[in-house]
Amino acid sequence: MAATCLPAQAQRQDMSYNSTAPRISSTSGYDSTHTITVYTGMQPLSYLIVRPSDALKVSNDIDVTDQSGRRVEANISRQDERMIRINFSQPVPPGTNLNIAFRNIDFANAFPNRSFVYYDVSGGYIGLSREVPYGLAQVQVY
Repeated sequence: MAATCLPAQAQRQDMSYNSTAPRISSTSGYDSTHTITVYTGMQPLSYLIVRPSDALKVSNDIDVTDQSGRRVEANISRQDERMIRINFSQPVPPGTNLNIAFRNIDFANAFPNRSFVYYDVSGGYIGLSREVPYGLAQVQVY
């Protein structure tokens, strides 16, 4: 008896983009400053967790501003060498764009020009027991 194997037929899956979901909106990297812009989504944001790549030495010089350029009051702490927690004094309102500027960045090793470094970003929301992953922010270093 001969058996024939027919390839499985792929099923089409429609994907849709949810513009109200929390996400990384943009990144930039100049000199020793890296900026990550995140959109908070449709729930009040309590805190952000940022994990820089091992190639970076991130100082405690971190500024958080909203889309209007106003400083957002936050307590910045480190839970270990690789994890930065940004606790907001007041929950950040839904639908806000936050700019997180990491200043005085240094590199663990010599780093080639026009390379990329990464920051893993997630957020903590009121009423949720888990962090919501925003994704991996890719910053091009010039």
